Amino acid sequence: LIQTLGKVGRVQQIYSDSDLKVEVCGTSWTYNPAAVSKVASAGSAISNASGERLSQLLKKLFETQESGDLNEELVKAAANGDVAKVEDLLKRPDVDVNGQCAGHTAMQAASQNGHVDILKLLLKQNVDVEAEDKDGDRAVHHAAFGDEGAVIEVLHRGSADLNARNKRRQTPLHIAVNKGHLQVVKTLLDFGCHPSLQDSEGDTPLHDAISKKRDDILAVLLEAGADVTITNNNGFNALHHAALRGNPSAMRVLLSKLPRPWIVDEKKDDGYTALHLAALNNHVEVAELLVHQGNANLDIQNVNQQTALHLAVERQHTQIVRLLVRAGAKLDIQDKDGDTPLHEALRHHTLSQLRQLQDMQDVGKVDTAWEPSKNTLIMGLGTQGAEKKSAASIACFLAANGADLGIRNKKGQSPLDLCPDPSLCKALAKCHKEKVSGQVGSRSPSMINNDSETLEECMVCSDMKRDTLFGPCGHIATCSLCSPRVKKCLICKEQVQSRTKIEECVVCSDKKAAVLFQPCGHMCACENCASLMKKCVQCRAVVERRVPFIMCCGGKGTEDTSDDISSGNIPVLQKDKDNTNVNADVQKLQQQLQDIKEQTMCPVCLDRLKNMIFLCGHGTCQLCGDRMSECPICRKAIERRILLY
Repeated sequence: LIQTLGKVGRVQQIYSDSDLKVEVCGTSWTYNPAAVSKVASAGSAISNASGERLSQLLKKLFETQESGDLNEELVKAAANGDVAKVEDLLKRPDVDVNGQCAGHTAMQAASQNGHVDILKLLLKQNVDVEAEDKDGDRAVHHAAFGDEGAVIEVLHRGSADLNARNKRRQTPLHIAVNKGHLQVVKTLLDFGCHPSLQDSEGDTPLHDAISKKRDDILAVLLEAGADVTITNNNGFNALHHAALRGNPSAMRVLLSKLPRPWIVDEKKDDGYTALHLAALNNHVEVAELLVHQGNANLDIQNVNQQTALHLAVERQHTQIVRLLVRAGAKLDIQDKDGDTPLHEALRHHTLSQLRQLQDMQDVGKVDTAWEPSKNTLIMGLGTQGAEKKSAASIACFLAANGADLGIRNKKGQSPLDLCPDPSLCKALAKCHKEKVSGQVGSRSPSMINNDSETLEECMVCSDMKRDTLFGPCGHIATCSLCSPRVKKCLICKEQVQSRTKIEECVVCSDKKAAVLFQPCGHMCACENCASLMKKCVQCRAVVERRVPFIMCCGGKGTEDTSDDISSGNIPVLQKDKDNTNVNADVQKLQQQLQDIKEQTMCPVCLDRLKNMIFLCGHGTCQLCGDRMSECPICRKAIERRILLY
């Protein structure tokens, strides 16, 4: 083993006792894990394959002995950067400038090792810049792999195709992104390399940058016009891919540079949006970005008619449930079986109870006197975390936010029919009743006044009055001096993303603002002025609910739900007529949109946009067009493919 000390090897196998089988210097050895140290990332299969090619190339090319084969000598000299020897060999008439050694040409060897002077000599000899090795890689691929931006510039001047593809249909840009070579990525894009070509798996460089967590490269690609809507073979566009991977930094970059805001709601073939994927996989930070920064539609349904809330409840992802409900997701949307999220929560609770009973040998140990505390169930979502998933807490949280207890699924079952636990049923009914009644108590005026005084005190210093509104939860817990020190709301334990000091009413300027408008989350009017408003004066959003100051402080009060604007003083007949006209206009627009989609969608897969045109005038998407030899419309042979930008 002494001869392997200090050498770099490749792990081939990990045994059950944690020993490693490592290939070093062409021989396999077994090592204790303590005897080795990691020197580089294993990378993807692509990088491994390229790394093996590099190792084989260097092994053969850096041998110094003369072989007698002029072509082999030329390749070795090019790999070593021996300009004098290359010049001498090129003068000999029997040397082939495109000859190979170990499957590589002199051009490829010089490109991967960054020997620009040798490249210039070879280009003067009319070398084939598009020669391929056994993997289909050309000189420009080798330059991208070796992080040689100067070489790419020389090859570009030598008319090399920067969009050339290897046998995996990867361009040099794919390789540069996978290797993390930012400067090479910039060089390729500066010279006009297409930023959105797909490899054999349908992945664009955007997909690869997200997988590699290279936000800097991702931003550069987007600045160059990379298309975020292109889907890979699994149907994932860039937003779907970032949501699936749980990459919040990539999602933040994508949302900040979206060319069209509605792309955030693009669906996969199964109807899943990026928000569905984030909710399904419990990627909380990604979901928050999609909701708050991307303004994603919370109520889009997949092919099973499930919303993101259905998936979050089904998987017991309490933080996602809390986020979606707080953001205004509809609680009573039914899936293909007629189930609402509350049905799912109670079904999950019942099944978990049955499994627990089945697993327990002593049935007498079951505590039949369990009676959940309402506050614990409702507030539990803020304090439990991902480890303590509670279907009962989620069910009570949904009920406390207005979920319908009487809605029935296609089997005729209401949510309460799915809950055999009488204590939980009582808790659900109580939560729902208090939500409907606005939690109006029968306390005396003196008690209310005392509570109000306590609620107005800052929860940190108790000296000053509360005057700072936390976002997005909408609670008021501290004074403006203490608020910067608070990272989580002291009432609901939710992360504080914004702090707004409550100023005077913007209408009358006589009193302080004291009513929170929902869903916009602004507090800009006093109680008297707020009651007259249909829209928020700050953002012009329609006011759906008005929450009084005392409720924002954690107290009890009456939440005012504003009437729908459409139900004002308009006569019934006129409203019906307007609705008919609106419906007709909507149907007309939908038909026009469908016509546009049919004109722009690929006629082969019907999934992707048509972005490749043939000389006959017909077109398909790039992924389908690359695999065809004749036009699917007119059956003429495809002579040339033109990509649309």
